[in-house]
Amino acid sequence: MIHLALLNLMPDKDITEENFARAFSKAEVPLEFVLTKMKSHVSKHSSSHDDLYIDSEEMRRRHDEGELRIDGFIWTGAPFDYVFFDEVDYWPEACELMDWLRQRRIPTLYVCWGAQAALYHFFGISRYEEYLVKLSGVYPQEIPHPEHPLFRGVEEPLCIPHSRHTSMTNSEIDAHPDITVLARSKRSGISIAEGMDGNELYLVGHQEYALNTLDKEYHRDVERGENVVVPEHYYEDDNPNLPIINSWQENGQRMFSNWLNDKVLQREKK
Repeated sequence: MIHLALLNLMPDKDITEENFARAFSKAEVPLEFVLTKMKSHVSKHSSSHDDLYIDSEEMRRRHDEGELRIDGFIWTGAPFDYVFFDEVDYWPEACELMDWLRQRRIPTLYVCWGAQAALYHFFGISRYEEYLVKLSGVYPQEIPHPEHPLFRGVEEPLCIPHSRHTSMTNSEIDAHPDITVLARSKRSGISIAEGMDGNELYLVGHQEYALNTLDKEYHRDVERGENVVVPEHYYEDDNPNLPIINSWQENGQRMFSNWLNDKVLQREKK
């Protein structure tokens, strides 16, 4: 049994659990998610599985004492578009956890805000407000290294959903010798990068998203009176009254399975 710790920082915790369960549905080995939360933060939102969550300190202790082996780690996004990293109440705990994961070489997926946080913490990559209007849509990517194991069996075009107001400084990522860019587009910028010899994967987009996630976000933002545009390349003819185009889930499932096989299982065999 493979144990993947899922640090769930999203408000809709049940949906996030479902999204990652679906994302790994093509895994060739049995796996179990270890639902994880921050000890130094009290969430305003609950999960129907709240009783199964353990805090990051307990998770680390149980792993180090041999009670619970963590084979891989998933760090979700978080709703901090306009909050600087140092202002997040659990930032010290987050830094300790990122360092712990790196020191133990546990393969880690950092997703959306999680990717931004890791790029800032490990490499000092800065974040700035790039988008006057929220970046929302599903964007075809250029793949500089198609031979990379992550893309095994992936069919072109590789499309990745994005939903955010901010961006890391792409030029700083490109210039850093310890970061390799794996997917990007002119519209979304860098979508996938890796560091630490491929042991850390930074997913700036959301390939785990459900089919209707961007649709729900769009209508929610419209109801709030926010300045938003229709998600790009998402509805047929970019018309929110027409069906959604599922252009990302199958490739996403292949990539999550590739990561599991290539990083987590290989580590397990050592």
